[in-house]
Amino acid sequence: MTLQADVNDAPKEAKEAAGSLRAGAGRPAHKPSETTRKMVTSAVGMGMDQVSISALLDITPKTLRKFYRHELDTGAAKANLSVARSLYERASGGKDTIASIFWLKARAGWVDTVKNVHEGLPERITVSFALEPPNVEHEVIDVTPGKQKDNAN
Repeated sequence: MTLQADVNDAPKEAKEAAGSLRAGAGRPAHKPSETTRKMVTSAVGMGMDQVSISALLDITPKTLRKFYRHELDTGAAKANLSVARSLYERASGGKDTIASIFWLKARAGWVDTVKNVHEGLPERITVSFALEPPNVEHEVIDVTPGKQKDNAN
């Protein structure tokens, strides 16, 4: 007797228990947990693609999108918020000058303006040269085709 025949002849409870033994039963249904939701949110925030995230969870990308749509849509924004909060705390704390400068440039429109001013020097210097033409005599060579034949004889 085959396995399928045994399952069909068994009571209902046994059929349900052996349901995963059928040919073509597939994977067990995925059940998201708080841990997997946090993992997906973090992975998206760090820039991982959906194929890689689904491989980590051992599910298909389609299943990932089905059960974790909210995490996929909000993960990057949550990561940006976390970094912005951290930068803001460092900049507003007064202990991190670079963070403060970056914040003011990015958010308050500050720009670096550097103008080199040298006191006592003119802003523009003009130099001109007056050279005499060279004293070279140039020899003129006649390259007319008819004259070269006459000179060859």
